[in-house]
Amino acid sequence: MDESAGRHILDVIDAHAGGDVGRVVLGGVGNLPEGSVADRARFLRHHADRLRRLLINTPYGNPSQCINLVIPPSDPEANAGLIIMGTMGYPDFSGSNAMCTIAALAETGRLTFEDEERTFALETPGGITRLNVNRRSGELVSVAYDALPGFVAVEENLADVEGWGSVRYSLVYGGVFYAVVSGADVGLDPVGTPVPELTRFFNSFLPVAARQELHHPVHGAMPPLKLALLAGTVDRGASEEPSAHVAVYMDPGVICQGPTGTGTTALLAWLERRGEIAFGSTIRTISPFGNEFTGTLTEAVTVGGYAGVGSCISGKPRLLAHSRVIVHSDDPLIQGGELAEILVREDSDLGTTG
Repeated sequence: MDESAGRHILDVIDAHAGGDVGRVVLGGVGNLPEGSVADRARFLRHHADRLRRLLINTPYGNPSQCINLVIPPSDPEANAGLIIMGTMGYPDFSGSNAMCTIAALAETGRLTFEDEERTFALETPGGITRLNVNRRSGELVSVAYDALPGFVAVEENLADVEGWGSVRYSLVYGGVFYAVVSGADVGLDPVGTPVPELTRFFNSFLPVAARQELHHPVHGAMPPLKLALLAGTVDRGASEEPSAHVAVYMDPGVICQGPTGTGTTALLAWLERRGEIAFGSTIRTISPFGNEFTGTLTEAVTVGGYAGVGSCISGKPRLLAHSRVIVHSDDPLIQGGELAEILVREDSDLGTTG
């Protein structure tokens, strides 16, 4: 009997950007249908979601991590396609995960540099995102990207939350929808409040906020709300750029290590709507764990009739590990045929295909 017949190998690079780990799957997945990256993300969501569940749960993964599946793009302008998966499902975009993916592609030579600075394009379910990559002496120094347009969809809602009373929040899109709450309104500080207390608040608040259906004016109906952001006050120190502490919550039960890229865009859109920052402003967003990104409010835009903002988000991704993940078809964790149908056999080409 050929013991490798039911064995599949995934080529994986782990990286982090802003403290949040992104697992980049470079090879071992195939047999996805033709179409756009958004089409193939929908296929995985509805017909092969076991891949996501396998890689974000023990023993193969961790719920705090996201999975980044690199596939061929359908848009000729893109260097690669990217499907992002996590406990929240399949977001349109994620800044930290796009940075991790760029770092992995550069590490393996799939993206090449003629100069110390170059712009690459990723096709995501949310569209094309261009990332400006700087490196020195062969090492990535920073990655900056023009974010998907952010906008405040609902400026003020009230949620009746047990133990917290009436909580005021806004629904804000930053590449994915967030429920944004002012820390001052609920007596919580993203830095000073212990993480278990932050988690207790989000666990009570988000299920109430998530009762509202989400709709993007361009992309239509969106998945249920899975992310929330607690915003601290803006610190306008005289010696450096303004900063704001934020706590980003990812359902179920995860306080993100970083401020996240989409969370930074959502914060910029929210602050601009409140009149707290002007276009051209740059702000550092800092997580409860001290990790940070930098966001610049670049321009006013319109998103399907909504007043929105353009932003540029920057950070530094760092590589953590390059490994081969072994998946056995007869493992009790692998149930049903959907996963085996999209995994490449060990003796086949490891390249990820569309």
